[in-house]
Amino acid sequence: MSDPFDVDVVIIGAGFSGLTVATELRRDGISFVLLEARDRVGGKTEARHDGLGRLVDTGGQFANDDMTEVLALARDAGATRVDAVHPGRAVTVPPSPDSDPWAVADTLLATLGADDLHDERSVSQWVDTETTTASVREAVRSMVNGGTCNDSRIIPVSYLAQLNQRTVTTNEELQCWFAETMHGLALHLAAPFAHHIRLECPVRSVHVHDASVDVVALDQVWHAREVVVAAPPTAYASIRFTPGLPDDFSTAAAAFAPGTVLKYLVGYSAPFWLLDGRNGVGQFLDPPGVYFADASLLDSPTLVGFVGGTTAAEWARHTEAQRRDAILHHAAAAFGDDALRPLTFLERLWGPDEWGGGGYSNVLTTHAPHAADTLAAGLHLVTFASTELSASFPGYVEGAIHAGRAAARQVVQRLGSA
Repeated sequence: MSDPFDVDVVIIGAGFSGLTVATELRRDGISFVLLEARDRVGGKTEARHDGLGRLVDTGGQFANDDMTEVLALARDAGATRVDAVHPGRAVTVPPSPDSDPWAVADTLLATLGADDLHDERSVSQWVDTETTTASVREAVRSMVNGGTCNDSRIIPVSYLAQLNQRTVTTNEELQCWFAETMHGLALHLAAPFAHHIRLECPVRSVHVHDASVDVVALDQVWHAREVVVAAPPTAYASIRFTPGLPDDFSTAAAAFAPGTVLKYLVGYSAPFWLLDGRNGVGQFLDPPGVYFADASLLDSPTLVGFVGGTTAAEWARHTEAQRRDAILHHAAAAFGDDALRPLTFLERLWGPDEWGGGGYSNVLTTHAPHAADTLAAGLHLVTFASTELSASFPGYVEGAIHAGRAAARQVVQRLGSA
C-alpha cells in the first residue's frame, strides 16, 4: 500500500450529511478527506438530462418552508425556487365513497405520539383497530407504503410516532423544488473542498486504536484522529470494523432496512393534469404507494410520479417497457388518456444497494424506538451521521444536514479538547 495520508478526520460518504460534516470541519480548520463509493456526491439526490436536454432531479427533489437548512443552502447557491402547490382538487384512484380519505388518514397518522412509542404493532395491525372507513384504512396503508418505501405490514407504529416527534411541519411536504435541482445544491456544497473528495473510493475497513483510526479504501490507508461514517445504517455491514461493533450497536443498525421507490419524470406538450379544477395531485388507494404531482418548469409541462413500497418492489421485477406502460396507464387512470402520449420519459429505480440502502432512506421495520439515538451517540473515535439518525426531519435532505451538523459538533468538541 502507498504511504497513508495524515488528516484529522476521515469522512465516509458524500451525501448531504457527509458534505455538511466537511463544511463544518473546514470552517473550524480541521483537516479531512471525504471518501465516496459512488462516482458522484449527493447521496439520494441525483440529476440527469431528460429527452429534451433539461437537467432534472431523479432523486430527492422537494422541500417546504419548514426545511430551513435546505432553503438557506438554496439561497446561498442562488437557486431558483419553484412552487409546486396549486389550487384545486386532488384525484383519488379508484374513486372513494369518502369525500377525502387522505385528509382523514393524515389526521389519523398525526395522532401517533409519545404514548405510541412503545406500540409494537405494525401500521396495518394498528389501523385495522381504528374506528374509520375502509377507504381511510387503504389511504393509511398507501401513504405509509409510499412514504417509507416499504410495507405497512412491517412498519411499526412506534416508528411513525417517533417520526411525528422529529418532523414538525405545517406545510405541504412537496411544497417547492429548485430549477437548478436539489443535486445542484449538493454540488454547490461540495465545491469549496472538491480537492478533498475521493470518488469511487469505497471504504472496506476501519481499524480503531486507542488514539487514532486507520481507514482502508481501495489500495490506500488513511491514518486519522477520528472517522465519521456518513452513510445509512444498512451500509455499516459493508465495512469491517476492528474491533467489531458492540452488540447493542449492531442490533440497532440491523433494525433498519432499505426500501424501494421508482421515480418518473414525464414531459408533455400541455399540463392537462391541472385542468377541470384539478391541482395535479393523483393518489392511489390501489395499488398502494402510487402518487403523482406537478413538476412543471415554465414552458416545460412535467408530471412526476412515485411508486413506493410493495408496489415498487413488485414493479422492479418487471422489464423497463412493462414499467413504462404501467406508470403511463396509472397516470391515464388519474388524468385521462393524454397521459399515454408523453414527449419525454425518464425513470429512476432506487432499490436496495450496498451503499445507499434504497430509497428514500433506511427505515425501522422492527420495534426499536431507541435505535437511532444509539447509533447517533457513536463509539470511541467513530461518529455516525445520516438522515436516519437526525433529531429533525429524518429521511429528508433537511434531516441529513441536521445530522451532519450534529456529528461535526461532536468531532470539533473532542478534537478541540484533545
